[in-house]
Amino acid sequence: MNLTKQVGLVVGAAALALTGGSFADTTPEANTDLKAKLDSALARIDQLEAKQNDNWLTEQRAGEIRELVQDVLADADTRASLLAQGVTAGYDNGAVISSADGNWSLRTNIHMQQRFVWNDQDEGAVAGAIDEDRYGFENTRTKFILTGNVVNQDWIYKVEINVGSPSAAFQAGDGRAGTGDAYLGYKYGDGMTVLFGTMKAPLLREELVDSRYQLAVERSALNYIYTGGRVDGIAVDWMGDQFHVTGAFTDGANTGQTVWGTADTDFAFTGRIEFLASGTWDQFKDFTSPAGDEQGIMIGGALHYQEAETDAGLADVDVTVLTADISAEFGGANLYGAFIYRNIDTAGVSDLDQVGFLVQGGVAFSDDWEAFARYEFSDFDTIGVEDLSLITFGVTRYFAGHNAKWTTDIGIGLEEVANAPAITGLRTDVPGEDGQIVIRSQIQLVF
Repeated sequence: MNLTKQVGLVVGAAALALTGGSFADTTPEANTDLKAKLDSALARIDQLEAKQNDNWLTEQRAGEIRELVQDVLADADTRASLLAQGVTAGYDNGAVISSADGNWSLRTNIHMQQRFVWNDQDEGAVAGAIDEDRYGFENTRTKFILTGNVVNQDWIYKVEINVGSPSAAFQAGDGRAGTGDAYLGYKYGDGMTVLFGTMKAPLLREELVDSRYQLAVERSALNYIYTGGRVDGIAVDWMGDQFHVTGAFTDGANTGQTVWGTADTDFAFTGRIEFLASGTWDQFKDFTSPAGDEQGIMIGGALHYQEAETDAGLADVDVTVLTADISAEFGGANLYGAFIYRNIDTAGVSDLDQVGFLVQGGVAFSDDWEAFARYEFSDFDTIGVEDLSLITFGVTRYFAGHNAKWTTDIGIGLEEVANAPAITGLRTDVPGEDGQIVIRSQIQLVF
């Protein structure tokens, strides 16, 4: 029975008692007794009303608390919703942090190559001075790569830093330790992008294919001898359905990360064009072709010209490089060939016409294993310097595509190796010596 009914019954009982008493007994004793009962009933009514008020206050307080809790939960949901709308995070070919609208983003990648190298050459680099057999381990590359966009999806950037082992004998284009790419860009739409900063010269395809996507353990010696490497400057890049064109105005080959006043060239220009005969652009970001992949053919060509700095006391050296290449993928097999011509005109001293070519290919003989071979040659047009003639062959075990793989290869110098790029594992031969052998084994992780 609720409180209202209890109060009503007590009041009713008291009224009946008073009314009944008025008709039945009017003696002073009876009136006193009725008055006492009425006082008791009124006291009971006061208790019940107080209890009712306490319950009402308790219910009101509980309601207010419920409203407060609901307000707090709603505020928390709102904040969580705003957080979700403001920032997203996850993994998409790298760890990615981005605003919900994609206008601000940061993608981080780490690229690691841990390498073992064994080299054998007659007489060492200097006759009798260095062991013929040398071997050891090195952290060839540990690169931190940051890419993304700011303000909107048109403003892009890339910063790449390698903390791998520095080269004991740094070669042009070696690209060991230090800052690699460091540029910003703007996408104008319709496939056109302008880049400004330190980037790779759009010259040799082998150099432009990232180190993580190579077929062998390392790029060819031919590449490092002729490459434009990284340059400081501005580039315009346009990619359509079948054509890809890049032009760059820079400080000259292998001048990346130098200050503006460095005396290198008066000017330098590099232009490259690629034609996609079949397949997709994306499949030519590497040299391999897993079984079942789409077939494709891409043809490329490039020109580089730089005119020497003409300040007094500096050698007047003008350089021209021409190259043509073709890449083919057959869904389980791949083939790549390149031809390079370079003219080095040192005023009043020499005029060298150097040529080189490279042919390489690979075959996937299972889903996880690939065998490959490469031959490279160069005529340096220099008296006393032997032609470069190298053959390399090896295998790759893919654990997770390029993200985790193990590559081992063997290189043989069929002629004397002159001015060997240190990153290749080769050493410069003593004049007249040949037959150098290098064995390289490398574990790669990319994430």
